[in-house]
Amino acid sequence: MSKLDITKLPTVMRSNNWERGAQLMEKWFSDPSNSSPSNGIASTDIITMDWVLGFSRARQVYDTLISERIWLNEAARREIVKLLKRKNALGSGKQRFLLPRMLQSMENEAIQFRVIGGNLDMLVGPMDDLRAALGNFTFRLVVAGTVEAEMTEKKVASGPAPKVPTGNYLVTIEEVGIYVKDSYDFNDAAGEDQDLGNWNFESNSVGRTGLNGGFNVRNSDFRKWRSANGKGGDFLIYSDMRVLKQTTNNTFLFKP
Repeated sequence: MSKLDITKLPTVMRSNNWERGAQLMEKWFSDPSNSSPSNGIASTDIITMDWVLGFSRARQVYDTLISERIWLNEAARREIVKLLKRKNALGSGKQRFLLPRMLQSMENEAIQFRVIGGNLDMLVGPMDDLRAALGNFTFRLVVAGTVEAEMTEKKVASGPAPKVPTGNYLVTIEEVGIYVKDSYDFNDAAGEDQDLGNWNFESNSVGRTGLNGGFNVRNSDFRKWRSANGKGGDFLIYSDMRVLKQTTNNTFLFKP
């Protein structure tokens, strides 16, 4: 019986029209050996928001976070306030804060997220290119806008009333950026070894059980390949950013 050759998995993916999954796996095989995704060579040009939103389970989560305006819920407001403090943006005048574009800044300035997928989805969800490429992943949100001290008129005996700060700040969200982030790795918790399905190189099919024939593939097979070949680099995945303009119901007050 032939031995398992995991470098054939991208060929099976392409036979099933899983092009993005194949590209990401080929990147992993060609990248330098690395088991820490944050230290790897990030992928920024394979996954796009348009492509992800072509899958109904991702679109449903996206549409829900939009309808719920999660960038203005209580959890998001707390994160925005922390962000503004880190930026030293709480002064006497109006300060503008922009959408981050550098990967590390995006990581540091995300104020909300939503997960797509989960254990049940991995067990019974569709076998498609989204699963091959990302498995479970997150939509992450960043914001841009202005912050200014709230002012009120101070009563005086005569003459024009001067404006003085109330101690509150007004935040206006003008843009919301949404992007995909995922970790492409084959790491496991102690004592675990994730099952990646049964891959049949003769029929170019993938199944969840041995009924599919072929080879059962697990995370450890990739770790063994890395040890034997000196390549195989874990990495982070970022999509492009979809930007939503905000013009109404986009403000909140807070007291530091």
